[in-house]
Amino acid sequence: MAPNITNGFSGFDEPVPQGEGEQEANDRKNVIGLIPVYQDYAWGIRGMDSRVARYALESKSLEEVDPDTPYAELWIGTHPKGPSKLKTGEMLQDAIGEELPFLFKVLSAGKALSIQAHPDKENAERLHKENPKAYADDNHKPEMAIALTPFEAMCGFRRLEEISLLIKKHPEFAACISQEAKLAVFLASDTQSQKDAMQLLFSSFMNCDEETSHEQLNLLLLRLQAEQSKFHPHPHDEPAW
Repeated sequence: MAPNITNGFSGFDEPVPQGEGEQEANDRKNVIGLIPVYQDYAWGIRGMDSRVARYALESKSLEEVDPDTPYAELWIGTHPKGPSKLKTGEMLQDAIGEELPFLFKVLSAGKALSIQAHPDKENAERLHKENPKAYADDNHKPEMAIALTPFEAMCGFRRLEEISLLIKKHPEFAACISQEAKLAVFLASDTQSQKDAMQLLFSSFMNCDEETSHEQLNLLLLRLQAEQSKFHPHPHDEPAW
C-alpha cells in the first residue's frame, strides 16, 4: 500500500490490525522529521551557548556551529524567508498542500530585541500590498511566548501618570523628548488626550537624534553609578577608623 502524506505525517491508506506494541513502534517510524531554518541576528547568542545553534545542529539545519555567529531564531513553518522541509527533501508546504497559518520559532536572545509594533490583519494586507519589501507577508502577528529558560519580556506601556513622574525624575530621559510631547503628557486628562499624548511621546522619543540619545544615555549611566556608589561605597573608600 502506498504511503500518503497528511499534515506532515506519513500513514497508510488502510489500517492493518496490529498488536499494541507493534502499532506504537510503527507510529514512531511514520513520523517524518522536519529540517527548520535558523536566522542569525545581532541580538542572538553566539556559538554553542545558543539553544538555537544546538537545536539547528541536532536537526541537521547546521553542519557545524560557528563560535562567532549570533544564532537568534529557529523557524519551523512555511514562511517564504525560511521555509522548512521534510527530511525526505520535500518542502513542508508541498507536503501539506498549503501555507501554515502560524510560524513556530525558538529564540535565543543575548541582547534586548528591537521594539516591534504588529499590524492587525487588515493593515497587514494593505501594508504588504503597498510595500512588500518592508512587509514581507500579509499576515498579522498575534504572538504567544513560552520561556524555556529564565526570560524577561516587556509588553505595552507604563501608565501615563508613571511616565510623567519619570520625566521629572530623570532629566536625561526628558532631554530626549520634545517640549510638545512633555506638555501633552502633563496635561492629558481624558482617554483620548492620554492616547494622543502617548503616541506623541513615543514618536518623539523614538525619533530623538542619535547624538542626543548617546549623550543622555552616558549622562544617565554616570549619574546612576554615582548614586549607587554613594549608597554602597567601596570598602577602600571608608576611613580605617
